[in-house]
Amino acid sequence: MRRFMQGTGVALVIAAVSAACGSGSDSTGSNPSETIGRDPTKSGEAQTAAVATAPTDSLRVIVKQDGAPLAGATVTWATNATGAVSPTTSQTDAAGLAATSWTLGHTAGAQTATATLASASGSPVTFHATATPGAASSLAKLAGDGQTGIIAGAFASQVQVALTDQFGNPIAGTQVHFAGTGGVTPSAADVATDLNGKAATAVTGAATPGAGSVIATVAGVGTPATFTLTTANAVREVSIGSGVLFKSARNNSTNPAVDTVAVGQGVLWRWKGGTHSVESTGAPAFTSSAISSAVGNTYIL
Repeated sequence: MRRFMQGTGVALVIAAVSAACGSGSDSTGSNPSETIGRDPTKSGEAQTAAVATAPTDSLRVIVKQDGAPLAGATVTWATNATGAVSPTTSQTDAAGLAATSWTLGHTAGAQTATATLASASGSPVTFHATATPGAASSLAKLAGDGQTGIIAGAFASQVQVALTDQFGNPIAGTQVHFAGTGGVTPSAADVATDLNGKAATAVTGAATPGAGSVIATVAGVGTPATFTLTTANAVREVSIGSGVLFKSARNNSTNPAVDTVAVGQGVLWRWKGGTHSVESTGAPAFTSSAISSAVGNTYIL
């Protein structure tokens, strides 16, 4: 009877120990849970800076294990091809924080960077920034160069420039100054660039025939944009098109365009479309033009 009781006591002790071991495994956790997210105090999210520069604040994440800060976790950082992060990997400190510096890429607009921790919930963490254009660097001609116009008349096309930074990003809201030489006159002396970095002005021909120019400049940009413009010995302009074959720029008469010029005054013919030539059929006669289909081609009789 006594031996039986001892045996039963041993069995009870073994069962109690076994139950205690099972309870210990569940409470410590055999698969700890890791999370990663932006540092709630100062993450570096949603900053704005110029292209190819670093925003003021570093990017920061916090890593936790079962809700408590985790030290020694390796976070991997990345951004787009023209941007950079330094360092590309960093370890969390005692507070579970890891950080990197972000230099934005060369293209103005929205940019992103990421923080990755393998197997952690919330990974990757995405950061956003807005890159603004850099300083004005280049002023380029877009349209209106090499034109020929009539005496005291408007040139067919406006002169147009584009202002960009060193990476080609357009710069808006900057004043472009237009100045004429040789008697040609821009209609506006100062024009602000639009959202695409463009500025334009109409130009009037000189009072006498000859070569002239319009020079566009921007403060701080060393090289101006110079447009070569010629005022022809002509006081009328007639356009030649594929729809309306002949139209006088002076009185808008068409098919035929009827106008009068004084002796010694010329007429500028401008091709608008189709294939045409200017031919002399009456008296006094003048030298006929060649046949042309080149839009913008001019002929002066």
